[in-house]
Amino acid sequence: MDDKQSHPTPQQSEETPLNPPSEGKTKPEGFWYLVAQATTLGWNLVVPIVGGVLLGRHLDDMFHKEFTWTLSLLLMGVAVAFNNLYAMYAEHGDTKPPRKRRRKNHDLDKESENHAKDK
Repeated sequence: MDDKQSHPTPQQSEETPLNPPSEGKTKPEGFWYLVAQATTLGWNLVVPIVGGVLLGRHLDDMFHKEFTWTLSLLLMGVAVAFNNLYAMYAEHGDTKPPRKRRRKNHDLDKESENHAKDK
């Protein structure tokens, strides 16, 4: 038998992680990174709103309405834009979204109830 295979090497030992934690890493804050973020934000806000207005105007002309579809799809586009904005905040923000925090607290409450029942 070979002794080298039975003992872990320093790279494989349990003390040194293979993938170091990413807590100390920061996101790149260069000029082009900020330009890309601003462009993404613009597209996520403008496209649903303008797209809703254009589609609504086309549908109003097609169905001989004054502004019913335009107004409805404008409001829907604003709602989609705010949803996109919140999704970007949740993705790039430092805090966890409320749903994840609520679920974690809910799971902790269930665990404490189970422990209380066991006693």
